[in-house]
Amino acid sequence: MANESTRVSFMIDPDKRDSLDKIACAYGKNLGTIINEAINQYIDIHGRHASLAQIEADAAEDGDFATD
Repeated sequence: MANESTRVSFMIDPDKRDSLDKIACAYGKNLGTIINEAINQYIDIHGRHASLAQIEADAAEDGDFATD
């Protein structure tokens, strides 16, 4: 559900943390919002690629290959 959340903890390079803090400040957002936006963008991009790769793998498994 969109309104539910779970805590995630991870280590980050101090320079990257400083950069994220500066970006958050520049946009008037908190660090959590910036990180969540980045995660959402990652999922959008890589989720589509993963879905396409799965479709292609399924087609190949079914013997449905593109030919010239």
